[in-house]
Amino acid sequence: MDDLIAPIADELNRALGIDRETLERELTLLIVEYKVPPEEARRSLLKKHRQPAPSREEKGEEAPAGAPRAPDGPPEDRVRLLKDVRVGDAGITVVAGVVDPQYREISTQRGKAPVISGMLEDATARLHFTAWVDVPDIFTTRAIVARDVYVKSFHGMPSVNINERTVLEEYPGTIEPYVRQPRTLGELIQTDGAYDVETEGDVLSLRPGSGIIERCPACSRVMQKGQCRAHGRLEGARDLRIKAVLDDGTGSIICVLDRPLTEQVIGTTLDALAAQPERAGDAIRAAIVGTPLIVRGNLTKGDFGMILVATGVGRPADDAARLARALLGEVR
Repeated sequence: MDDLIAPIADELNRALGIDRETLERELTLLIVEYKVPPEEARRSLLKKHRQPAPSREEKGEEAPAGAPRAPDGPPEDRVRLLKDVRVGDAGITVVAGVVDPQYREISTQRGKAPVISGMLEDATARLHFTAWVDVPDIFTTRAIVARDVYVKSFHGMPSVNINERTVLEEYPGTIEPYVRQPRTLGELIQTDGAYDVETEGDVLSLRPGSGIIERCPACSRVMQKGQCRAHGRLEGARDLRIKAVLDDGTGSIICVLDRPLTEQVIGTTLDALAAQPERAGDAIRAAIVGTPLIVRGNLTKGDFGMILVATGVGRPADDAARLARALLGEVR
């Protein structure tokens, strides 16, 4: 590991003039302790220690109306909005409301560890957070300024992490709550994942694994040819899902609908499809491919790209009217 960290420390020492011991300590924390990829760790330390550009106040400019400010600290243009947080960020400051914090115990390489977790939100986004140190004040504080936090991926989405180096303060102002707003797929694929988003696009095609599937009764994994990769051959539980390619002209993602949402959008049930399983795929394809959908859910980023796990789905208003007219025509 020293062979990996030492060259990066040397490079940053030359570029930033920061003493090598500090750089090695921070690189070790990021790469070894927090499993941040080396290139992301290098980028984060460059961003953290590079001389910041003059603020609007220093240049005699006014900050935008309503811009959050850290008390006695940087103006909004030097505080990271939650929508701009990226996996691998370190040493950043966030100003956010605290939502539903709670103690829980997690498993780490060093054994069980108590943490505090919950959600942070501002007007732009909502993100998960984990505090690795005991900060009980967070339970009674509606909004915080958190200086020197780092960001890891949690379930395929950015998560703000608070440790012993983080400085927490109560934010005296008002944080506008997060309100879900429609976003283009082009915007979403530029993120590292996001909670509770809404987008609209056309279903271009269905991915393998759509339709009637079997799940392992022990772990709910999708089974292949009667076998679960974790529990072997078992009698599976029948289920239904759609894995659709959604596109709006600015980008495309895979969108996953569970059984209730699939039944809602195709207008039939798993039991009805199972009565003629050989026709199930064609029936689903005919009901959804080529049609627009409005989808809400959590966007995750992983080895297979961007996947939107839907929590809600609907048809655009004009499409609903068209479908209604078509159905009335069939009845007549």
